[in-house]
Amino acid sequence: MSDQPVRKTQIRVAERERTRSQRERKNATKTAIPLIVALVVILFIAFVAFTTANQAAVQGTIGPRLQVDRDQVDLGHRAFNETVRATFAIKNVGDGTLKLTVPPVATVLAGC
Repeated sequence: MSDQPVRKTQIRVAERERTRSQRERKNATKTAIPLIVALVVILFIAFVAFTTANQAAVQGTIGPRLQVDRDQVDLGHRAFNETVRATFAIKNVGDGTLKLTVPPVATVLAGC
């Protein structure tokens, strides 16, 4: 520094400059906080909507859903060319209309 004494006006100017810069930082923070809060809220809403949609799709509550009362039918030992019948219940447990467009065909497993 120089050997010249600091004048009171220079001190006042420096103090005003510090006060002005502090006010600008405070105003910048005041305008940034609502934007950050809004962004967080929007991201939270998007996250909740995404997880809700995925849970509904995973649980199968959207659209029709077929439920059969049993997975296997055991008819015992039969001759290959003998006609057999099996009866089982089919139920729609979904919330949509179930439409069967393909005719039901049974497949015979090897060794049956």
